[in-house]
Amino acid sequence: MRPAFPVPPAPALSSVSPWRRWLAERPRAVLAVKTALAAALAWLAVREVGGSLAEYPWYAPLGAVVAVNETVASSARDATRAVVAVLIGAGLAFGVRLLDLPSPVALAVVVGVGTVLGGWTFLRDLGSWVPVSGLFVLLVGGGDPIHYPAAYLGLTAFGALVGIAVNLVFPPLPVLRTSSTEARLRGLLADQLEALADGLLSEEVLGREEWRRRHHDLLPRIHELEGVLAELNDARRANWRAARWREVTDRQHEQARALHQLSLLVEDVSSLIVHRAHLLRIEPEAGSSLLAPAGTTLQAMADLLRSLDGPTAEEEQLVVADEAVQQLATAIRENNAGSRQDGFVAASIATSVRRALASLTPDELADRIPSHW
Repeated sequence: MRPAFPVPPAPALSSVSPWRRWLAERPRAVLAVKTALAAALAWLAVREVGGSLAEYPWYAPLGAVVAVNETVASSARDATRAVVAVLIGAGLAFGVRLLDLPSPVALAVVVGVGTVLGGWTFLRDLGSWVPVSGLFVLLVGGGDPIHYPAAYLGLTAFGALVGIAVNLVFPPLPVLRTSSTEARLRGLLADQLEALADGLLSEEVLGREEWRRRHHDLLPRIHELEGVLAELNDARRANWRAARWREVTDRQHEQARALHQLSLLVEDVSSLIVHRAHLLRIEPEAGSSLLAPAGTTLQAMADLLRSLDGPTAEEEQLVVADEAVQQLATAIRENNAGSRQDGFVAASIATSVRRALASLTPDELADRIPSHW
């Protein structure tokens, strides 16, 4: 469905000011400002209302703090969970008070049962609010068993609504951070491939420890990309900025999926080479070493990643990488290495690189690149 108003084109990421890029890389700072604003507004609103609600004004900013989150959708979810947790805790405390138990026993029951109820999957991280709110209602609200729980629940809900409203006015959309995360992962993948290629092309015989030093830990960057991508998808819900950036976010989603698949392939190649690279240096009488064509293939793949600007690569870089992997396959055949250990290692490298090339090849080139795939 077309929007009822014209949507302006999304600004080019390259034209974004350094200040906005600085903020994009520090989402916690932006979140802190919005949370502080929501808490202050909730406090002022309750103080202005006055009356009996003003007796417990601190619960309004408490609800606001919980509600302001990375995305509008997550704000609504956490606000709902907080209110439900307070309601359960208050109900538990009210029920325990009716039993007229000794104070230590009542306290223990509220904490124990509240902790169990807080394990409800729906509540997630806010499950701890069940025993806490139960304690507040039991101990602090003992002199006002009706009004206090109602004020606690109502003010927390009111503050949560203020927090959601602040997020609606200033909705986060991590476009720049997603772009930076993708660029860092591409650079790390290229660095990893270059380190492996350099080792394969080295005239020195590298030992196991030397290969391990060349192995970069890709998993933190991969997890970072997964987290940012999940946040980007969640941020597009109930976000008035999403329409303006739809083309950019769709492209980032496609690129992130390709990078994720590619990073797993690079991780497989890295692990293989670290543990099996010595098998590529076969005995002279058995034929030529497969180290050089394998190293050239990885270097071509690293160069391709350096030139990447989008979810797919340009034809020229794809052709160069494809020719390199074909030369590796030819070397395997010419050395009759298909049934030897070195041949298995080289073939695994060729297969992984071809799968990587396939993930980066646009549809219009799929019939030609990578060839023989």
